[in-house]
Amino acid sequence: MRITCADVAAVARAILALPAARRRQRAAAILRAARRAARHRAATGQAHPRFGAGSLMEVARKRPLPPEPGFDDPDYRAAFALVLSLLRDGHERGA
Repeated sequence: MRITCADVAAVARAILALPAARRRQRAAAILRAARRAARHRAATGQAHPRFGAGSLMEVARKRPLPPEPGFDDPDYRAAFALVLSLLRDGHERGA
């Protein structure tokens, strides 16, 4: 699964409105769903019926996203860093 900066931003925006204590769980769920969709697409050649083709952005956009704040917003920086930490720790691979 290819992951871009825009994917990370979309997941960060998707978790931004949640209380900080729930953000990790939701972000991890988005990563799992994208991974599941990517596996489905690889196996069938078709998008997953619920999660799409397997990009993080596609899964994150299943719900309305708030406008993207700048990095001057400490909550957004924290959400963005959380997504990066999950990726660093291998959560996009199911680790």
